[in-house]
Amino acid sequence: MNKKVSFVLAIYNAERTLEECLNSILMQNYSKNKYEIIIVDGGSTDKTLKIINKFRKKTSNIKLIHNPKKLSEGKGMGKSQGINASKGEFLVLLDHDNIITSKDWLKNMLFPFNDYSIMASQSLLQYKEEDSNFIKYINALGVEDAFAVPYSLVAQVSLYPAKFKLIKNKYYVHKLNKNKILFGGANGCIFRKKVFKKIDYTRDVNVFTEMAEQSMIVAVVKNVKIHHKTSSDFLSFLKKKAIYFYRFISQGYKESTFRWVGKSFSGKVKFYLTVLSNLTLIGPGILGLKQSIKTGKLFWLLHPFYVFYMTLLYGIITLFKIKDYFKYSG
Repeated sequence: MNKKVSFVLAIYNAERTLEECLNSILMQNYSKNKYEIIIVDGGSTDKTLKIINKFRKKTSNIKLIHNPKKLSEGKGMGKSQGINASKGEFLVLLDHDNIITSKDWLKNMLFPFNDYSIMASQSLLQYKEEDSNFIKYINALGVEDAFAVPYSLVAQVSLYPAKFKLIKNKYYVHKLNKNKILFGGANGCIFRKKVFKKIDYTRDVNVFTEMAEQSMIVAVVKNVKIHHKTSSDFLSFLKKKAIYFYRFISQGYKESTFRWVGKSFSGKVKFYLTVLSNLTLIGPGILGLKQSIKTGKLFWLLHPFYVFYMTLLYGIITLFKIKDYFKYSG
């Protein structure tokens, strides 16, 4: 497969990782006239634009779009602008802190699309030995937000691969189920562009929710991965997630089709039991211990504490925005 591909990056103040990200795209063993890189910048004030201009002097397939709305997710925001400007048959959604780890990543990620029923191809994550324990943990877990483990397709494949059908030892397949949604879309997910002719992009979770309504099939590729070089320390990470969640509970929930809190009585009970388990450390503690024994990696013992702090953080913000929470969960 040698189809036209569009990489879409919606960024803001990305100097820490952008150069490494772009180099990992440009090293792909894929004809350069068959892909474009669309960067949507939200008004960066650091060295981001200088880095972009340096790369644009090296290659002609980088397109820069200025995003006056600044944010990457939401109706009409950065990712949506990039998708609308793209010319590729396949769209790769990357964040600036996503580093592709092999030259054949793109070819392997496109392979599942030989099956015309597959609408998206999701990458797994991989840590490096020199990473901090926090970065190792995030990549091994498969999702940045530990609270989201029960809802994350990448986390579920990473933790329980035997539950998913493996095709040709190359990729797992998952038919999205509207009654039990597992979301993807971040950290190296490729979509057929026609998905976005049916679904307007707002947030990754909303896209997967609407894909689930149509029972679309997603592949999760086994042997090529992304290194997610997220916030270098846990406190910086908590600050980032606090800002993200505050924006969501203040405004983002109005356009959200994904429900963290189920509409049904049983869905609400399940959600609150999960919160209780997170705060008592019991469920996450058992999972962390099992993974530590299974893999021999001590960083898994951090899992219950990360889940606890994420749950506590979201709970505190929710108390400050309790009226908006009831509008969202009602």
